[in-house]
Amino acid sequence: MHVKYDVFTNKWGDMFIAISNKGLCAALFIEDKNNFKVEDALALTQATTGEYSPQALENVKSQLMDYFDGKRKTFDLVLDIKGTAFQEEVWDILLRIPFGEVWSYQDVAIAAGDANKVRAIGGAVGKNPVVIIVPCHRVVGKNGKLTGFSSLGGIELKQKILDHEGIDLNSGADYQIPLI
Repeated sequence: MHVKYDVFTNKWGDMFIAISNKGLCAALFIEDKNNFKVEDALALTQATTGEYSPQALENVKSQLMDYFDGKRKTFDLVLDIKGTAFQEEVWDILLRIPFGEVWSYQDVAIAAGDANKVRAIGGAVGKNPVVIIVPCHRVVGKNGKLTGFSSLGGIELKQKILDHEGIDLNSGADYQIPLI
């Protein structure tokens, strides 16, 4: 698979973004720009070749910048993300978590059909190759504690993103999903 990619700076740091001919396949924060290797990022997309092409990613950058500027709550992007069948199912569930809400890992496990798969859910959430757009930041511990995001800027970045969305985990609000 051939992808086109770009690296751009936003209010929370630098991001690597990539698209295939089918859709967006990567949107990842770069934790350490000095040690960042495009080849490593491309490997996450399962690309065989990559081409630096900022113009090909203008729509993706524009939508992300609108989100960062508080002008966008949802995205209108075609995704082409690859993982195991289980990972892809979890990422599809994450897309159902609305802006300004959080679900626990157990909530996601219940939505996936097995409340006992919390650890597996955590693993799949952690492998999400398209952050922000597939909102892995909206998944928290059952007790409302922030967990995860370790390879994407840490808990501090996750907290900034949740603050940006108006989510106050210290408010005592009940952030459980309505199971129908």
